[in-house]
Amino acid sequence: MGSGAGLVAVSLAALSTPAPGSVIEDWVLAFEQSDIEFQRSISNAPFPPIAFIEATHYDNIDLSLRNGRELSYDHSSISQAAGVPFLVGDRDALFVGEYLSRSRFEARSAGRKSFDVHAVGIPVGWLRQASPAWQLTGFVMPLGHKASLDGASWEWEYMGGAFARYVQNDRLWWAAGFFADVGPGDDMVLPYMGASWAISEQWLLSAVMPWPGISWAPSGDAFVRLGISPSGTSWSLQDDQNDLSFELDAWDFGLSAGRRLGGNLWGRVEAGVGGLQGLSISNDSVHEPEFELDSSPYLSLGLEFRP
Repeated sequence: MGSGAGLVAVSLAALSTPAPGSVIEDWVLAFEQSDIEFQRSISNAPFPPIAFIEATHYDNIDLSLRNGRELSYDHSSISQAAGVPFLVGDRDALFVGEYLSRSRFEARSAGRKSFDVHAVGIPVGWLRQASPAWQLTGFVMPLGHKASLDGASWEWEYMGGAFARYVQNDRLWWAAGFFADVGPGDDMVLPYMGASWAISEQWLLSAVMPWPGISWAPSGDAFVRLGISPSGTSWSLQDDQNDLSFELDAWDFGLSAGRRLGGNLWGRVEAGVGGLQGLSISNDSVHEPEFELDSSPYLSLGLEFRP
């Protein structure tokens, strides 16, 4: 999670989940008395977090430019996000959230500068219960980035989407819609389809992009997951300036394990392979990445609030 796309996952999940805090009982009661239907599943797998803080490290990322120059970085980041839904009528809920992160790119190559990237996002979403089986959701999220390089300025992009979810039964649901990302780099509009199938109480197969995977939860207090998720390390850097923009074209493949620490608080550890597939150095006449990148190992630790 640590990336813009990773935050989309949190935002959409939070749209259909009661919010944490000192007034959680009042919120739960209000949602229970509304017409909004939350999924009833036989799976032991916990619901995605609606708040988290995590730290991730990618080790020894090697870049090979077409001009023959070799670059190498270590990348570390810490990120935090949270969201709260509010009822607006019996069938509608408004979601407001926040996302903050700091990334450190530590140069391992001579002649290259180490630098930081700070990011802030403000997701806002809406959920409507159209019928007992159908839910409609939409969201927008301004997302800003600023590097610590000399002369760098804030770069802003805007993510958004609209989705429909059909709950077929307590084992299976389907989703469809579209996702858009508009910013300094290439604009992107993608159709969206997904599904989630509770094979049994212990096994859950998720084909929900952009985080497909399979989970094993022997009880309601622990889980293991193998899957793919967007990388938080994908950036585009122009060589005629020091501004960076976020790119949604890098992926991590990893194994994670989570355990309930108490109440709704969970701990999670994840390890796998990923990289900076989207980090490209270009100029006005070049629009494709100028290097090849080998995969690199990563490790992530997190604390999460899962209702």
